[in-house]
Amino acid sequence: MYPEYKDGIIKDCKENYSPLMVLIENFLHISTWVLAGWLVWPVQLQGWPVLTIAWAGVVLVVQILLKKHNCSGCYYYGKACHLGWGKLARWIFMQDSGNLKTGMRLSLFYIVSPPLFLAAGILSGILMDLGMRHWVLVGVYVALNLLAFTVRFKGCKVCAMRKVCPGSAVKSG
Repeated sequence: MYPEYKDGIIKDCKENYSPLMVLIENFLHISTWVLAGWLVWPVQLQGWPVLTIAWAGVVLVVQILLKKHNCSGCYYYGKACHLGWGKLARWIFMQDSGNLKTGMRLSLFYIVSPPLFLAAGILSGILMDLGMRHWVLVGVYVALNLLAFTVRFKGCKVCAMRKVCPGSAVKSG
C-alpha cells in the first residue's frame, strides 16, 4: 500500500463488497461511457464518428492507468472493493507499481467527463437538429450519471480509503 495512504485508513469499514454491488456499479459506469459515445456519434469526419472513437480510446486507456496508479496502492488491492478494481489490479499490476500523483490526476476523469459530454450532447443536439431520440438519450445520460454517483457515494461511504482515495466520492470519517 502507498505510504501516503497508511495514516488515512479507516478501520470502521467494509472489507469486501458483494458481487451484486460490484456488477451494478460497473454496469452504471459502462452505461454512461457508452451513452457518452452515443451522444457525440453524429459528429463525424468523412463518415467516421471520430469523437466516439477517440472517447472509446480515452476510456480504455484511463481505466487501465487508473488500476495501475490508484488501485495497485490501495487498501483493497487484491480484495473486492465496491468496484471490484482491487482484484482486477492484482491480476494485471504489481502492488504499489503506480504513481499516486498520476492516479490523482487521472481521477479527474470522473469529474470532468460527465459535464463535458452533457455539454457536447446538448450542443450537437442544437447545432445538428438531431430530434427527440437524441434529447431522450441526453436525459437518460443525466439520470444514469446521477444514479452512478449515488451508488458510488454509497460504496465510498463505507470504504477504508474514503479519507485518502483520490477518486472517493466522500472525504469524511
